[in-house]
Amino acid sequence: MKNIFIILSIFTIALNCKAQSPVFDLLDMQNRIKDIYGAYHKDMNNLLNPFEGTYVYSNGNILLKIILKKKVMSSMNGYLYEDMIVGEYQYIENGIEKINTLNELSVNHPNAWNYSIGANRIITSGNTGCEECLPNEKALSGGLAESSTHNTADLIIRRINVNGIQAIKIFVMWRMRYKKETDPMPPKASFPGGEYILTRRLER
Repeated sequence: MKNIFIILSIFTIALNCKAQSPVFDLLDMQNRIKDIYGAYHKDMNNLLNPFEGTYVYSNGNILLKIILKKKVMSSMNGYLYEDMIVGEYQYIENGIEKINTLNELSVNHPNAWNYSIGANRIITSGNTGCEECLPNEKALSGGLAESSTHNTADLIIRRINVNGIQAIKIFVMWRMRYKKETDPMPPKASFPGGEYILTRRLER
């Protein structure tokens, strides 16, 4: 009986600790900066939802396809929790597929940063990355990682409308990689950085 009482007490304490973990809105940058253990940075107003979808950029011999979806309460090593937009992509040039990570979206990574694309910092109109945004418009800032070449990039995603069709405008800025003078040149990323406009496609 004593052992049962101890187990129940520990379970109750654990539940109380979990219940007391603070929940903050993704827009609350002050509490995101504080990096509070156990905090949950929640998309309280569903600002991430409109970014979900399949998007395609096609220009001559180039095709870039990106699929974005929302992942709720992702955790990095159980330190904190956050809602995120995650994604994977495919790039084809001259009929040759340079990279295709789309199948990774079927994997349920507890840590959303294990996907190739991760973004949840919301940028409001007038700020860097959202200079052209309308007053009530919001963009996303995040990152892109390419495991095959070990390149990483800063990523901005903005929702736009192209001839009545939903689309996203992305800006990809690959980061410089440190190398010693005697080291060989590191492999280039599978597709060039820069700005791309991808129109939304309905999956059948």
